[in-house]
Parts: sequence; structure tokens; C-alpha cells
Amino acid sequence: MRSRAEILAKLKANKPEPLPLPQIDPAIFDENLNLIEEFTKKVEVVGGNVYRAISANDVVKQINAMLPDTKVNYSALEGTYAFNTVDLNTIKDPRDLEDLDILILNSDLAVAENGAVWVNDQNLPIRVLPFITKHLVLVLSKTDVLPYMHQAYEKLNQQPTDFGVFISGPSKTADIEQSLVIGAHGALSLSVFLLD
Repeated sequence: MRSRAEILAKLKANKPEPLPLPQIDPAIFDENLNLIEEFTKKVEVVGGNVYRAISANDVVKQINAMLPDTKVNYSALEGTYAFNTVDLNTIKDPRDLEDLDILILNSDLAVAENGAVWVNDQNLPIRVLPFITKHLVLVLSKTDVLPYMHQAYEKLNQQPTDFGVFISGPSKTADIEQSLVIGAHGALSLSVFLLD
């Protein structure tokens, strides 16, 4: 039997030449969609909700009305720190946030074709937060909704980051019997607020 090093050396020696990425003109996909309507429809299809707001404080006001009895809340929106019941600067272990009820984060990119919202480490104080909170709230401007993933990746290529994730809807899983479970391994609800 050959050693691991010999096998890896042979694989490396027979590695094909890299192919250039295909050049795709996103304009050929343009269907002249109403981006906000399409985005809203796709977010709702995957179990989320889209709301309108005029400011960060308006977002917090609406969230407090929708979810009045929460105890552990955090907002990363500027000027909404009175909403926070936890100080992330004092958290040594992210597991200490397992009881986080509401998390509100900024975003600067969403995709109409699939209802996905981009969250990166510039807007994310601790990476695990969107996956352990019970209710996730993402806030972005209406002008940050792009039609397709092609445009989203073009924009992301101009913004280097260490960590980022597209989030589409609350956490869910389904089994072979088509039984859907919401909140299986992440947020129970996703609310997206579009700022005018």
C-alpha cells in the first residue's frame, strides 16, 4: 500500500489547469422586477416577514409591540442602546447568550431573487448571535436590495470581510414525511425591516 505522501504527490502532479470563471452578463437575467415586492414575497415564502420603518427607533418600537415580554435583548443599531438588556462587552463565552430573545442587526445587502440578507462581521458583534437568538431582526435600506445573486457577489467582491453569511428565513428543517419544524437549529422567527 502506498503512503499518504505518495498519493498526494501524484494527485498534485495530475492536477488540471485552473479554468477562468465564466463571464456572466447579469443584464440578460433582468426581468424588470419590482425589487421590494419580489424580495418581500421570497422572504415570506421561506417563513420570514418584511416590515417598513422610518428609523432605527421605529424598528425598536415595532419590535417592542410585536414581542413585548422578552427579557434578553440586544440591538446593534446606532441610537437604540436603551433597548439592550445585555452588554456584549462583558460576555466572555458566547454560550452565555443562549437565552437571547431578540437580536437586531444592520445589513447593507439583500437579494430579491431568494429573500437572502447578508450579515457580515462588521455588523455582527459576535458571530454566533444570529444562530442562537430566538427572534432575529435584520434592518436595511430599500436601496440595498439587489435583483440577483450575481449583483450581490459583485458588491461583496468590493467589500473584503473575514466572515459573512446570507440568511434567508428563520431556521427550519423537514423530514421525509414533510413535517416542517421552524426554529430547529436557529432563530424561531426572522423579521426584515426595510427603511424608507
